This record gives sequence, structure tokens and C-alpha cells, in this order.
Amino acid sequence: MVHSIMKVYWDTMGCAKNLTDSEYALAGLLAAGFELTDDPFAAQILVVNTCGFINDAKQESIDRILELAQLKDEGEALLLAVTGCLSQRYQQELADAMPEVDLMLGVAEYAELPARLQQAVQQRISKKLHLTERPACGRRVQLTPPHTAYLKIAEGCNNRCSFCAIPGIRGALHSRPMDELLAEAAELKASGVRELCLIAQDTTAYGYDLAGRSLLPDLLRRMDTVGFDMLRVLYSYPENISDELLEVIRDARTVCHYLDIPLQHVSANVLRRMNRRGGREQIEALLQKIRTYLPDAAIRTTFMVGFPGETDEDFAELLDFAAGAELDWAGVFRYSQEEDTPAAVMPDQIDEDVKARRYNQLMAVLADVAAARREAQVGKKLTVMLEAPSLELPGYFEARSQYQAPEVDGLIFVANTDGRFSERHIGAVCTVEVTEAVAYDLLAVPVDKM
Repeated sequence: MVHSIMKVYWDTMGCAKNLTDSEYALAGLLAAGFELTDDPFAAQILVVNTCGFINDAKQESIDRILELAQLKDEGEALLLAVTGCLSQRYQQELADAMPEVDLMLGVAEYAELPARLQQAVQQRISKKLHLTERPACGRRVQLTPPHTAYLKIAEGCNNRCSFCAIPGIRGALHSRPMDELLAEAAELKASGVRELCLIAQDTTAYGYDLAGRSLLPDLLRRMDTVGFDMLRVLYSYPENISDELLEVIRDARTVCHYLDIPLQHVSANVLRRMNRRGGREQIEALLQKIRTYLPDAAIRTTFMVGFPGETDEDFAELLDFAAGAELDWAGVFRYSQEEDTPAAVMPDQIDEDVKARRYNQLMAVLADVAAARREAQVGKKLTVMLEAPSLELPGYFEARSQYQAPEVDGLIFVANTDGRFSERHIGAVCTVEVTEAVAYDLLAVPVDKM
């Protein structure tokens, strides 16, 4: 236990998987007697949980570390600690370059954080740690809105895409036991969570290390009985989207008809160099299969442009696919040359100006597709979850349907001119009718009486 109560300010960078690590870590700090504060000037301990996936994310984490280091030097904070992917991957480099950092831990050391912070505060020295224990999974401090939560079902990845550093940071696939996941889901439901998002580096790989096959369909069947309003699956590798999985999504009461599939590309030439299988024909067959089982499904994906060796012909094929695939949501990344990955040393690296041009072209095509997909929603009635009063559009309440994931997709702005919605309705579910499409968002009017 901490001998004198110390306040901790915590910053989380990067993805939802990192956010869940933070939630477990913060629960451990509270159990050890620390207090949490959202004011860095009031904290004795400053912590940054970093992202190290691509160059932009790494730079954002580094910038935040430096900002808090300056605050520590100028203020009352005793200690600056860095955790997460960046410190896992570049621990020695960061220790050499940032003497301002007092404590550095990797992705497998969150369970040791309370003891290490106390020790570092007492000793006031920098210390490099080498632990192998995985993060403790149990009680957590929820950082998302009370009605929405993420549940990480597995750690690590076995796919070994040639551009990705995650296996080197997070290790091989390590699925959590199903009973443990169900118990935590039940706790979250009891605490007021109404939407649960299942996440992993590859959710469809869940269970391969436990049973030699994907156990995601089995998990969803059991999760469907917990009673959430929305049960959402994110980060699904395309080759493991089976008929069984689509049948479960179709037949389940609570599983969202929402497929998040990071395709990356459609050119067989580029996918082969990415160490991914298939090509455009297989991808189009997958999309057709999804729509056969789930005609109303929303499909989200991400594409990468400027991968080493991507020719004008490869990119033209991607553009043509994107224009006709009727994707609901899509993001685009410019290839980032990551150290210690096979792609970083491939020949035919693409110039940054070419990457930028291809990025802009693809984003323009996807924006037109998105506008058409939103326009097709006008006149439909949707079940939505109310998020918060809108600051962007006064007189409206922000909401999402099963077809929109938190943070990454557009919103539905529900008219609240009669004042029927208030703060007490946050997280509530109601029916609305879509009246207008505006870029990536929708306008709607309520149908239910609240």
C-alpha cells in the first residue's frame, strides 16, 4: 500500500485495446491506495500509456511525454512514468533520449505498476524493468462513457503482416479463457454498460491457441445471453469470417450487424507482399457472402496506400474496387516504414508525395461512396443509443445505431427541440426516423415517446 496518498494523472494514447489496458491498470492503482485525477497540475505522478504502431502515433506519444516532462520540471509532480507499446518497443532508446522519464514499463508489466511506482517515488531513480507477466485482467476503471465499454478478448497476433510491428510488441496470440470473459461482461452489464465492443488484434482468431479453431462464434452465442443492447465485434481478419460466424451474427439477438474488416488492399500483388492471402476476387466474394447472410450489414474497412511496390495499376484496381464496393465506413493510411518489419527493407519504397496523392484520391472516392450510403438511410427507422446533448448542433442529441461504432464512425443527430431528452437519457435506446443525410452523419426525429 502507498504510505501517503498520491494522486496519479494518466494519459492513454492510441487504440481501444490500449484503452482497456489503461482501465485494468488504473483499477490496480486504486486498489493499491493511489488516487486518480484528471488534472496533471494536481498529480504527484504522471503516466503516459503510449502507442507505437505507426510513425504518427509514435510522434504523438513522444510529444505528450515531453509536454508532461516539462510540467514535471515546472510543477509539483515527483515522477513521470511511461508504459505501453512505445516503451515496450523502444525502451532503451527512450531511456537514453529522455532522462526526464523516471520509470518505463512495457505492455506486460501493468500488474507491477503500483509497486514500481511506489518504489520509484521512494528511490527517485530511473530503472529499467524486465518482466514477463501479462496485464492483470479483472477489475478496471472505465474510461469510456458509462453505457459503452470495450472487452479485450485476446492479446497478440499470429498473422505476421509484413508491415506490422504489433507481433513484435504484443507477442503471439494469447486468448483469454471464455468463462473469464463472460464473468467480466456480466460485471460490466451489472454496472450499467449497454453496449459492449469485443476487441483484439484479430478477433476472428480468438481461440486458435486454445482449441485450434476460432471460438468467436461460440463466444458470441454465450455473450448474446448476457443481455446487452448492442454487442459489437471489431477488428475481424477477412479470412476467418466464416459461414458459422455470419450465422451467429444473423441469429443472435444483440450482436450488431456490423463487420469491421481491415482489408488493407485488393491487389493480389500488394497483398502478397503484405504477407496476406487472396486478392480482389476473394474479397468481393466475401462481401457478397456477408450481404447474403446480413443484407443490412454495415461494413467498415481500412486501406493502406503507398505500400512498397504498389504500382499505378495496383492503385487503380483499389480505386475501382472502392468506387463499387458500397462500403459504409472506410479509413485510409499512408504506409509507414516501421523498423524491424519485413516491409521496411523491401525494395521499391514509394515517395511520400505519391503516397499523399493516392491518399487524397482514395479518400475522395470513399467520401462519395459514404455520401451515397448515408443518403440511402433517409426515411428509414433505426434503433439508436443516445450518447449526449450535441455541442455541434444545439437542439439535437447525438446517437448511434448498431451500424456505427464508437469514436470511428459518423453520428445520428436526433432532434430534441421539444426537450424530451435530457442528461438522464444518456445510454437510453429509442427509435428514430432518418430525415436527412449530412456528409458522414444523419439527422433524425424521434419516434418513441420517452
